[in-house]
Amino acid sequence: MNATGTPTTPITFEPGDRIRFGLEPRRPYTVRATSEHFVVCTRQRDFAPKGDVVYTVIDWRNGIRGPINVIGQSWDVRTDEQCQLVVADLDAGRSKISHRNRVQLDILDRGQS
Repeated sequence: MNATGTPTTPITFEPGDRIRFGLEPRRPYTVRATSEHFVVCTRQRDFAPKGDVVYTVIDWRNGIRGPINVIGQSWDVRTDEQCQLVVADLDAGRSKISHRNRVQLDILDRGQS
């Protein structure tokens, strides 16, 4: 989609909180890792075995969300530790949100764990 967003005031999330996005209102994500500028969220992949998840990363500075820029957009995010590594790579500038597959930040609502 190659969306461009505008900086968004961060919302405080804790691991375990739930988020619904406008493009996927019936598929809530669970917050797995956070930093000052990023939030990694996962949800169960549709029609897949339990534990097979998809992820999205919120980027507050740019008002966007999407996968990170790795080949195949694949990153192992099945554990909290792996999600924290994603946040660390983003914070260090070693990774970025995909330019090709990002969308504008579209948080509908949030729930707490």
